[in-house]
Amino acid sequence: MHILFFILLLLAASQAEGFVPGTGDSTFDPKSLSINEDDFLGKIVPDITFTDENSNRFKLSDFSGKPLILSIIYYNCYQTCPVLNEGLSAALSKANLRLGQDYNVITLSFDHKEDVTLAAQFRKSLNIKMKGEVPGNFDKWIFAVSTEREIKALTESVGYRFFFSEQDKLFVHPNVYIFLSPERKITRYLFGLYPPAFDVKIALIESGRSKIGKFPIVGAVALACYKYDTKIRGYRLNLPLIFASVGFLLALLTGLIVFLFSRNLKKKKMAYTKPINFEGGSE
Repeated sequence: MHILFFILLLLAASQAEGFVPGTGDSTFDPKSLSINEDDFLGKIVPDITFTDENSNRFKLSDFSGKPLILSIIYYNCYQTCPVLNEGLSAALSKANLRLGQDYNVITLSFDHKEDVTLAAQFRKSLNIKMKGEVPGNFDKWIFAVSTEREIKALTESVGYRFFFSEQDKLFVHPNVYIFLSPERKITRYLFGLYPPAFDVKIALIESGRSKIGKFPIVGAVALACYKYDTKIRGYRLNLPLIFASVGFLLALLTGLIVFLFSRNLKKKKMAYTKPINFEGGSE
């Protein structure tokens, strides 16, 4: 019953909320679970410090220069957290972008009591579960933990709140992917599990250009018109593809004109070469 309540709550809110461990109070207003995107889009997140599953310490700025996807979860979660990362893995495996070169991904535990061992186990489980549906360079996907202070600074900066339900013995939190620009600016929130690969790719491309967006999205033509340039660390028009497309359309148009002209010419030629029936007109 408790689990059912939890699932219904997540479905209703689609987002989630703030943590007060040990309070014994699991009663809350579902509206408090939502993220008001307008309050946070365009803001720069703090340069927090964290530790990855191999005990390497990083700052968020170490991943500047490329768009970044943040997945904030906790590793002991037996509900949506694994699914959230499985959905992201499936989408990225189809996105035709290079992890570590075109973009970065950090999965960060919001539970400061979790350690790097749990982070490593979570990575291993994800890799096994999603075999064949993990992005290339999967080793570049960071699974991290951090201190309570650093987690608080980051989650508050992106409007991410969570809390622990003593009744259900689990954290309630948003199911969201947060996209950052190369300058750590919040550019987009994607809510829900198993996001479409197209939406993830577009969000990454737009984040690479520091473009802020709330709604999906742009067309396939726009997607095809840009590609990531490692020299300028940003996306630029894919001019060869655009020129090739224009050339193809011109060739197609020329072919159509030639076909119509030839057919018209053939009809006229046939009309002139038909024998004339002086008694009943032309045959």
